[in-house]
Amino acid sequence: AVTDCAKPVIAAVNGPAIGAGFVLMLACDIMIASDNAYFSMPEINVGLAGGARFLMEHVGRSRTRSMYLTGRRVAAAELYRLGVIEACPPREGLMDAALDIAREIAAKSPLAIRHIKRALNTIEELPVRDAYRFEQSVTVELSHTEDAREAQRAFVEKRKPVFKGK
Repeated sequence: AVTDCAKPVIAAVNGPAIGAGFVLMLACDIMIASDNAYFSMPEINVGLAGGARFLMEHVGRSRTRSMYLTGRRVAAAELYRLGVIEACPPREGLMDAALDIAREIAAKSPLAIRHIKRALNTIEELPVRDAYRFEQSVTVELSHTEDAREAQRAFVEKRKPVFKGK
């Protein structure tokens, strides 16, 4: 449901994200975590499994297997270093950082945001050549919208655009 949501979903993790909670974060569009957050897939400790595919999309084969087979914790700072999460602010600045990202996205054309999120979800499953073609079809579709024309006028006129979602 998170991945399929038409609007971007931002995860702001403050503390542990373990097992399904970690996978829920990985399903989000943009992920940030406070400097006191940590992540683990401890299912191995109780003889269970689940969520490895989500993890593998973000950290690669070896790290996935290491986390999964040991149940070890990984600090937010390490996921930031690996490029998995967008930011690792101090705990007290976590929500401000998440809201800053949300405000930046909210200032864009809502129509373009919906189309782009759909395109991003679609191209994840496609070969590079097909993905590029799909993206270009989305670009052509968006180029005929009022929001695109408004954004282009605003750029030329050096002002902020006023989007109508059309």
